[in-house]
Amino acid sequence: YLLSKGCHVGRQVGLPLVYKSVHLDVGYRIDLLVEGILPLELKSVEAIHPIHEAKLLTYLRIGRYPLGLLLNFNTAVLKDGIKRKIQTTQWNVQPHIAIKNANEHQSDVLTGKILFAANEVHRNLGPGLLSTSYEEALCYELSFNNLDYERDFSTPIRFQDKTLGCAAEIPLLVGKEVPVFTQCVDSLQSVHTSMVLSRLRQGNWQRGLLLNFNVESFANGIRRVSI
Repeated sequence: YLLSKGCHVGRQVGLPLVYKSVHLDVGYRIDLLVEGILPLELKSVEAIHPIHEAKLLTYLRIGRYPLGLLLNFNTAVLKDGIKRKIQTTQWNVQPHIAIKNANEHQSDVLTGKILFAANEVHRNLGPGLLSTSYEEALCYELSFNNLDYERDFSTPIRFQDKTLGCAAEIPLLVGKEVPVFTQCVDSLQSVHTSMVLSRLRQGNWQRGLLLNFNVESFANGIRRVSI
């Protein structure tokens, strides 16, 4: 229909994350991009959830689009499924902020380096994006600082000394020692900590990091988890 009206429409338009002038492929694809400036996110769901809105807002911020539409076609009347989003978030690169106790134990140098890299990510991107954006940028910082890591690391799940036919997923394992879990939520809950503890036990790791980037001050988003 849009084409018949003479509109230029791009489908599944790739949207890289530009971080420190480097294009990072986070796998974002805009369903429809009208006239190069209006992204449309198309859904057919029972209800629009916050993650759907967060996804569109991330596209607006990364692509610097002023306006976007979230359209849910699974409604009796289409106007009830339309959400209009405006890009209002502006984030300027912040000065370096010391993280209290980031490296409080001399034996935990690796954790301090990870937190330094994560703080640099938050300093440049600020809050409000999808967690995948922060994870991709964090991997860039880890590589830049010569820190080895593995993504989507799987560890077998054991129950009563038996190995089950499934695995626990670790999104990011740094130096084969520290599992790192990224979130972008209003606040970290006990369920997030419980999830990390479960993964640590399955992989016999002593400590892990739970990082919430959806905060104004990154120090407030750090949660160290240990067995």
